[in-house]
Amino acid sequence: MTSPSAALSEHVQTSRRVTAPGERALRFEEYDSAGAPTGRGATFVGVEFHGLKYADLIDHKLNTPINIPLRWTNARVVESDLEGVSPEDVASVNTSLESPYSSRTIGLVQDGWLPSGMALQDNMVVMPDRCTFSELSGRFRDGAKTNEDDRDFLDLFADHTVRINPLLFALEGNVRSNPSPEVIEQQFDIACAMIRAALPLAELVPSGRGGLRGAIGIMNDTQAGMARKQEFLIRLAPMLRAPVAARRVGQIWDEVLKIADECGVPRRSLVVLAALSAVCVPNGKSPAKGLLKMNERNYSLEHAYNALADLRSLELLMHLFAMFPDEKILLCTGDKDLALFWAGIRASNFRLNEGHFECTFSPIEALLQNVTDERKSSYFQESAG
Repeated sequence: MTSPSAALSEHVQTSRRVTAPGERALRFEEYDSAGAPTGRGATFVGVEFHGLKYADLIDHKLNTPINIPLRWTNARVVESDLEGVSPEDVASVNTSLESPYSSRTIGLVQDGWLPSGMALQDNMVVMPDRCTFSELSGRFRDGAKTNEDDRDFLDLFADHTVRINPLLFALEGNVRSNPSPEVIEQQFDIACAMIRAALPLAELVPSGRGGLRGAIGIMNDTQAGMARKQEFLIRLAPMLRAPVAARRVGQIWDEVLKIADECGVPRRSLVVLAALSAVCVPNGKSPAKGLLKMNERNYSLEHAYNALADLRSLELLMHLFAMFPDEKILLCTGDKDLALFWAGIRASNFRLNEGHFECTFSPIEALLQNVTDERKSSYFQESAG
């Protein structure tokens, strides 16, 4: 069925609760046309929301109540007093959510984005970035909210045994450059302490310091590439600070690819794709320009590192999707530009081919405007590197 009830109004509240061990539920409450509750509703289990798209996020302010479309398939109804909706029905729902809750952090999933709390699924591994760690730390003490009047979808983190991986926090470090193994270890301990103080029910994965070896290995493996990409961004900054005139898009597009080659940066890497988007979207409106920090007047290696740390988080996410196709993995970020870029590039088909990572990018038109079909076709037909 396409909706749980013809009487279900556009005013919908959601809440999650556990109806059985390991079983997460979503409750719909019916509201009438005046916005008053009718006292009727339905509870679903097995709900996995489809990811939202670029267009659903572009005009949304993260600290305001959210109004978004919702879609899921094959959820089971466990209780209902709505007309036409019976327990044990299998429901596919296409409706909208008008909620008093904000979504200060965004959950990046394989097919787009969701408010972080709504994206949670049982046994999911959550990878918060540093700003999400700060948000959680300020929002909760011992699992209780510090401000009951502040309603956000992050509140759903407090009610469940959320599995949290502090890799991104530790790997980014706090020195705006590649952290040393000692800094990674220190930041890992800080991240674990922040979560234990805020959300005592959370499970840190991997437990103990066993995961540090992987974080240090990632830092060592990416250090040389990070330096080449920093040089690439430093060289681009003067030409991308101001919006690129439409008549010069082709010229600057080609120059970006030339500089990438000279710096030894693969053309099909995320940083090059982001730079191309910053070139061709009119008036500097591409989220990629904000993501790359290209609005900074005195662009520095530190700005480049911060941008590349964000892009590295997407690269890690995509690699994890390829390595563990049956695992549920969520990256949580408070960076709207990063989330828009992820939703806009529409990455898919994550796979490992003889140990080499591959995926497909299908960017939306909003990220690559004013570019000839010939240039786009040439770029996307090149081998990924």
